[in-house]
Amino acid sequence: MYPKKKLPLLSQPVGNMNNAKINLTKFRKEFSIPADFIRSTCKVLNIEILKVGNDLTIPLYNPNSNNENDIILLCAFAENKLTGRIESTKRREYDGDILEETNDMVEKKRNDYILIQNDAETMVLSKPYKDAVDIQSSSDLDIRREDFISMLAEVVSQSVAKQSKSVLNTQEELHNAMKKKWLLTNEQLASLLGMSKSTISSKPNGWKRMGFQYTKVKEGSMTLWRVSQY
Repeated sequence: MYPKKKLPLLSQPVGNMNNAKINLTKFRKEFSIPADFIRSTCKVLNIEILKVGNDLTIPLYNPNSNNENDIILLCAFAENKLTGRIESTKRREYDGDILEETNDMVEKKRNDYILIQNDAETMVLSKPYKDAVDIQSSSDLDIRREDFISMLAEVVSQSVAKQSKSVLNTQEELHNAMKKKWLLTNEQLASLLGMSKSTISSKPNGWKRMGFQYTKVKEGSMTLWRVSQY
């Protein structure tokens, strides 16, 4: 086990702490964190989600912890990938190596997801559950906590699975579909090729990508795709 540390403030905070906010969409994409994990962890850690203009945000500075919320969420995500829980993060105790790595990542990328609030209208979208951290407060909260832990395990498992994929995973899956003579839906092919479903559906018969050719097959009102190598 690495030594646990209390979370320090960064030496160079961004802008005005009271106005700086984290753009959640940019933040989670920057660090490949599932949206469900962000929303649920904010509730458990008592972090309020706000809408500023068209952006979903949380404050950069967390007065309850006297720390920055981007570091807190990254530590929670790292802990959950290792243990399936965020108990140490809730106690404000952090793995020394994780904390050091998290600080390094934030220093390099923070300017890409920070929003300095202007006069845009702010709306509270998700109030934190004040009792969510206390797992002994009621049976209802125990049930909610069990659901939350199950959900975290699922989203983290999916995230880890994506990170561990072979660099040739797309070609392997396409070759597998061709070998087994599977017909793929627009949605399945879009997922394999990293494209939108609407883009796939608008493609002409016989188009090519990634060393494979895709032929339209009508099945009633549904359009499917046969994969072949050229």
